[in-house]
Amino acid sequence: MKKWILIIVGIILIGIIGIGVKINSDLDKVVEAFNSEHSLNESDLIIISDSISPNENYKYYEYQFDKGGLGYSRIFWSVIENNKKETDLGKGLIPAGYKIIGWNEENELILSKWNPTSELKTVSELKNGTVINGIKINIVD
Repeated sequence: MKKWILIIVGIILIGIIGIGVKINSDLDKVVEAFNSEHSLNESDLIIISDSISPNENYKYYEYQFDKGGLGYSRIFWSVIENNKKETDLGKGLIPAGYKIIGWNEENELILSKWNPTSELKTVSELKNGTVINGIKINIVD
């Protein structure tokens, strides 16, 4: 009798461990999907425009995502190093409430305030001279 109970408990434990491993691997895939969303390698990424800095060291992107039947996402801006290896747009993502206008002669980004939706409640407050991903920014009205 004790032998059967141990066998049944062992089988149940193996099943629980298997389910735990499966859940963990699925969660890793979900985390990876969220982390890689703002990447040049994403299949649903639509680049609206891009521009290289005057010294050619950085590049900014204006982009959105194709959400299939749901339409398109809001527009995002990001600035990253201008090299073939850098694809992570999340590193230089411009905070909500601002959009990139262009570059100035000093290789600084020119930003302006922008409200992507009328319901935006949390807007970051940036100041002139703030550095985002190695690039100094200037804010214009």
